[in-house]
Amino acid sequence: MEQIEFNFRKDTFSKIFPFYILLDTNLCIKSYGNSIPKIIPELKKTLFKDNFSISRPHIEEYSINQFNTIINQLVILKSNYIDETILRGQFEIIDEGYLFVGSPWFVSIDEVVQKNLSINDFAFHDSLLDILNVSKNYEINYNDLKELLKTVNDQRNILKKDKEELNKLSLVASANKNGVVIFDTKGIISWCNDAYLNIVGLPLNKIIGSSIHDFEPNKRYDPLEIESILNEFEKGVIFNNEKTTISPDGKKIWFKTIKQPVRDADGKILNYFAIIEDVTSEKEKEEKLLLLSSLAEKNISAIIICDNLGEIEWVNDSFVELTEYTREDVLGKKLYNILKGPKTSVETLEFIKNQIINGSEINTEIINYKKSKTHFWSKLRGRAITNDKGDVLKYFTSQEDISFEKEHRQHLIESENRLYSLIKNFQSGILLEDVNRKIQLVNKKFCEIFGIDIDPELMQGFDCSDSAEQTKSQFKNPDVFIKRLKTILKEQKLVIAEEIEMADGRILERSYIPILKDKKYDGHLWNYVDVTIKKRYDQSLEIEKTKYSSIIDNMNMGLLEVDNKDIIQLANQSFCLMSGYKKSELIGKNASTIFLDKMNKKIIKNKLLDRTIKSVADSYEIDIKNKSKEIRHWMISGAPNYNLNGEVIGSIGIHLDITEKKKLEIQKEELLLKLEKQNESLNDYAHMISHDLKSPLRSIHTLISWIKEEKDMLFTENGKKYMDMLVEKVEKMDNLIDGVLTISKLDTTAYKYQEVDLNEILNIIIAIIHIPSHVTIEITNKFPTIYTDKYRIQQLFQNLISNAVNYSNKKAGIVTITYKDIDDFHLFSITDNGIGIEKSYHEKIFDIFESYSDDSKSSGIGLSIVKKIIENYKGEIWLESELNKGTTFYFKIPKVNNGST
Repeated sequence: MEQIEFNFRKDTFSKIFPFYILLDTNLCIKSYGNSIPKIIPELKKTLFKDNFSISRPHIEEYSINQFNTIINQLVILKSNYIDETILRGQFEIIDEGYLFVGSPWFVSIDEVVQKNLSINDFAFHDSLLDILNVSKNYEINYNDLKELLKTVNDQRNILKKDKEELNKLSLVASANKNGVVIFDTKGIISWCNDAYLNIVGLPLNKIIGSSIHDFEPNKRYDPLEIESILNEFEKGVIFNNEKTTISPDGKKIWFKTIKQPVRDADGKILNYFAIIEDVTSEKEKEEKLLLLSSLAEKNISAIIICDNLGEIEWVNDSFVELTEYTREDVLGKKLYNILKGPKTSVETLEFIKNQIINGSEINTEIINYKKSKTHFWSKLRGRAITNDKGDVLKYFTSQEDISFEKEHRQHLIESENRLYSLIKNFQSGILLEDVNRKIQLVNKKFCEIFGIDIDPELMQGFDCSDSAEQTKSQFKNPDVFIKRLKTILKEQKLVIAEEIEMADGRILERSYIPILKDKKYDGHLWNYVDVTIKKRYDQSLEIEKTKYSSIIDNMNMGLLEVDNKDIIQLANQSFCLMSGYKKSELIGKNASTIFLDKMNKKIIKNKLLDRTIKSVADSYEIDIKNKSKEIRHWMISGAPNYNLNGEVIGSIGIHLDITEKKKLEIQKEELLLKLEKQNESLNDYAHMISHDLKSPLRSIHTLISWIKEEKDMLFTENGKKYMDMLVEKVEKMDNLIDGVLTISKLDTTAYKYQEVDLNEILNIIIAIIHIPSHVTIEITNKFPTIYTDKYRIQQLFQNLISNAVNYSNKKAGIVTITYKDIDDFHLFSITDNGIGIEKSYHEKIFDIFESYSDDSKSSGIGLSIVKKIIENYKGEIWLESELNKGTTFYFKIPKVNNGST
């Protein structure tokens, strides 16, 4: 109600609107005007629909959504009790729900009297209008008029008495701390209080008669916006908004404005009144609260808010994530009890409890336990939130998982111990001095180098100011040593590995490292290393280098070292002999310029890029010109050349003159070409011989057939036998010639690859070969379609199937053909139940002219052709066999052949 009460009391508001009804968000009657019980004594503070029905406008149900549709329009209510009292008015939305403001509807003055109503029961602006409205509907007789006049006179007297109350009400509005202003629907101000004058900073005569839109915080600049607002005024819209403005001193001020129409009994808008409230402090508090709430909620640290006894009232998401407890788990529990466990310090818990109760700050570390019973180290900080009197209202704590930090500290301590131990046992002499040359640290090796027979631990704090004078006799040049030492200490500049010769022949490397703290000198560290052995080694290394340089110079292969720009750095004697140049003619020169033509320079340039950028080592061949301008062919093996830092500084190449070898290779290629031509001639010759041999064989076969057909020709049994044998030999000779010709073609005739359906091939083979009636061929599964030479694959299957059929000696011969898909191969098998093959013949039968059978027609070439075809496919063939039980030939070919599947 605060938004519409001008800060009035309930009874004051009831005087202005004596027939108001206030509903909460559940549409229950929360409050009503003082005059309502006189006209509806049965009224109860229950659901609105239990007490009233809405006659106009008609609504389907009494719900929030329906009530929102009847805002800002005339509403007629009818009580649900016997007399069905009618109220006219309007509903408006307020923070607590809905407010109905209106008046009762009577058709005669008798009804007013019957209800025992007086002028005091009506709003001041409403009573006369109601009486006039009643008089318009009925003819008032004289007695009624007298009674009415008496009632009016009585009301006038009451009005006189209530005038003072109205003046008081005006004083209340005038004295209100919030700005109050009354204006018409055009926005023209007719009255305002002093608080409003203070807000706009102008006198009264500058305000009255002006538009409310001329002054902050309701100032408007856009004419279209002002026109839109005035249209809303005409409709009686209630305004409730907030706006910021800047005060003359530059401070940001928040104002909250409520504008509401004042209506007569007919619902006509008489005026608007506005309450303007300075809510800057509240807004600032809200912003701070929102900021603090956001920070607390999003803080990576766990935040806990508890009361002054430590009972948890709120935790943020980080607390839930850290401890695995839900808010429901911890709300109402004591902060110092919820996270304790076996390793938690009881003393620390007691300390936290006392600090919370006393409102004192907490800053401590403690072992806490998660819901899963795993422990962690927690950094706990807390402080009390007090009121103006210093009373503890809440206690605010933050909790941070410092397990990693604790572990890191422990590791740091262990690292310091290890470092200290390492320095103590370092194999170089370490001496750490402060700014006053007092020893902070010295190790055992330092004492050993300078023959100091004292425990290093006991030397801490010793003054080293005079130590140089005391020990200078140990050095080969004592005066030089003292002078240089003073210079180093004076300059305080870094010195690395400076050599010092000792009187006993040892060589030391001395380093001086100044120590800075906040950019100020804070002492120094001496490091002494005995490099006597290293120096001896370097000398030996130099000798070895000289020896190996001699070997390199005399090796049979040419060695050349160039930098990243192909400038020659080193060349051995063999390279000079190969190239014809002297070393003096090569060192410092560009290798490509000396030896290469334009095309080969590009090759070397790319090789240098591979060396310097990609660190690639490889071998390649290249043509060069020697000093005599002869073209020589060199084989070069090159690799990157690195410095001590691992950086590529050039390349090293081993050069071999392969000119003579290249000539031999050319001769070999010429011979191979010649051999290929000879093979072609031999193939042609084989075809010719095949034709020449087969022609007389056919003639002999024909003549024998004629002789056998002659009726007059009489043969003895042996004669017939000899004639049959002669036919068989002729046929075998013919098969032999075909086989030889086929083998000769296998390597010379190009394969024609295409998609071949093996099911179709098998059907063709079964149809064309002779299959005796006692033999059955079984194909166990579907065969694939493969990419191959159709003629060769048919020849392969036909030879194997024919063999299986021919050697089936059982009454019921069975030939079984199967297929399996095995990874990257096609696997086929052809099984018969024939005579079988001895183990010793399993390899021989694939040789040309080898035949295991006594069949006179067998040429011994069929399986050789099969093996040759499979080998050309990069495949494999083998067999399993047992005498008198049968044989299985297996062969597999790759799924990918010559780039095709």
